[in-house]
Amino acid sequence: MTKDIKEEIKEFDKLIKKYPYKKDLYIGRAMLYTKIKQYKKAAEDYTKVHTNYISYDILNICERDFLINEAEEIYTKAINKDKNDFANYTRRAYFYMRIGELKKALTDCETALKISPKNEIILMIKGTLVKKLNTIK
Repeated sequence: MTKDIKEEIKEFDKLIKKYPYKKDLYIGRAMLYTKIKQYKKAAEDYTKVHTNYISYDILNICERDFLINEAEEIYTKAINKDKNDFANYTRRAYFYMRIGELKKALTDCETALKISPKNEIILMIKGTLVKKLNTIK
């Protein structure tokens, strides 16, 4: 089966070379990469297509399979596309919390609060982070 999938990927490669603007081709190839557990390549294809928002499916796969650098890269790309969207910082803060990067999570919360100062969810997350960081010291 893996051999068949690899052959299909080669077909997608040819089509993508010929029609690089066809987003469906990247999605199709990404789905095949996922089937053979080549998640990093799948993430690359998904991020080529999903330029204006985070692909949560691929982020879930990245986090589940401990592709931490790839997941962080996708969150950061979303932030770089819209530095005024507090939700992007909040999502990355949650991610940092899940992987134990509490200081980075706190930094993202503080940035999110500059954009949305009265956001109760961000204030709650920040409070939790401060308590956790104080117990570590």
